Amino acid sequence: MKGFLPTAGNKAWFIAPTLVGAALPLLTLPLITRTIDPTDYGYWVLAYSFAAFVSGVGNFGLSIAYERNFYEFTDTRTNAALLWTTVSFVVLLLGLFVTTTWLLRDSLSVLVMRAPAHAELLAWTVTAVAVGSIKTYFLLHLRNNGNARAFAFFNIDESLTGAIATVVLVVFLKVGVLGLAWGPLIASSLVLGLLVLRFVRRVPIVWQSAPLVASLRLSLPLLPRILLGVVGTQFDKWIVGYVGTSAGAAVYAIGQRLANSVFLLATALENAFQPRTYRLMFDGGPAAGAQIGRMLTPYVYLIVAFAVAMALFAEEAIFLLADRSYRGGAIVADILVLHFALMFFGKQPQLTFARRSDLNSLIGILSLVLTGTITAVFAVHWLAVGAAVGTLLAGALSTGIFQAVSQRYYRIEYEWRTLLGLYGYLAVCCVLAVFRPWQGVSLGLVLVIKSALLAALLYAGWRRGWLRRDGLGA
Repeated sequence: MKGFLPTAGNKAWFIAPTLVGAALPLLTLPLITRTIDPTDYGYWVLAYSFAAFVSGVGNFGLSIAYERNFYEFTDTRTNAALLWTTVSFVVLLLGLFVTTTWLLRDSLSVLVMRAPAHAELLAWTVTAVAVGSIKTYFLLHLRNNGNARAFAFFNIDESLTGAIATVVLVVFLKVGVLGLAWGPLIASSLVLGLLVLRFVRRVPIVWQSAPLVASLRLSLPLLPRILLGVVGTQFDKWIVGYVGTSAGAAVYAIGQRLANSVFLLATALENAFQPRTYRLMFDGGPAAGAQIGRMLTPYVYLIVAFAVAMALFAEEAIFLLADRSYRGGAIVADILVLHFALMFFGKQPQLTFARRSDLNSLIGILSLVLTGTITAVFAVHWLAVGAAVGTLLAGALSTGIFQAVSQRYYRIEYEWRTLLGLYGYLAVCCVLAVFRPWQGVSLGLVLVIKSALLAALLYAGWRRGWLRRDGLGA
């Protein structure tokens, strides 16, 4: 079990699930937002923020440790023990936290949402997110072994089932906002059951303390950073709802969801480049840094190109995807696409490879302080738009610090001149999208201008070979 290096043939299988997972919620959004009013949708947004925090605690940082140690524990029996022991430990922790949430749901709903009437929404949302997180370890096993088709099947099956179940519950059965929790729970439960059946037949069930202890030694220092990271990613929505209204949180969440598709693309691409990055680090040592840097450039280009498209056409996308009440989310999306594009650099595993989990946590604490302070100050004065600007500023500072520290422990030789040009172009497009200098111009001409800006970047990528099959991971 030495892991694998992604090939041109299986990269599409690794990328497709995240793209489908991002597209389906957006495609169902017109139905959801026209059935659930912004106030109730905002309550679900706040409930989901709390659920993400609970899931982060329950997983104990073990998903990152498992991904790394998969490549270290190459013996078949030890590798199997790493999987089953880790999953069992996480299930016990999550079971404890979910049970506690159900018992204290009334008090927690007042604390989190200031809405005791939505206590069950909070509890069901926590349950759904917890169940969904358990499958992560099985999917990492499939990904790291190069089982691209199986990896894609289980991910796409969950996304499709969840989307269908949610629409049926909310739109046709009229169960209300609870359907936003029940739909994903049905899908996650089904896929988790299928994964367990598959792995029981193919991977020997072994429990050993040594692999778990090794992972805990790595994950424990990471836990503060992971928890703080969850708080950092959810704080902006919560503060908008706290200083404003749940409807304001809903508008912000719609804009963030659109912009977050950039981060989801980066995560999809991570499924292709991360195993190769780790393998080059382990096999090539520090000398592989230049090769890793060249390999990553086409991935950065794809992320930036997609972010440019999202920024330029966010207004049109929200017009098509959401009810009129959510139109204010377009400016939020225009700002946050740059934030999510920059987060690519936070995905690089230099500190984890170097076993410097302590530094990961310290950077996480600093990031939380920056995010909480800057985002809160901006949100108090300018609500959703202020929260987006604060998130961008705090994220850029945090990513810069993370990169500066990570490069000291494993230096990736990025092609900085090219990357600065790409991100500079994205920043210009974001500024144009926010301030809209084309106001008063006919819609047809505006679409031509936006299309030309995107086409110029696509042409540059074609000339450099980044849009060709052999450009990825070359």
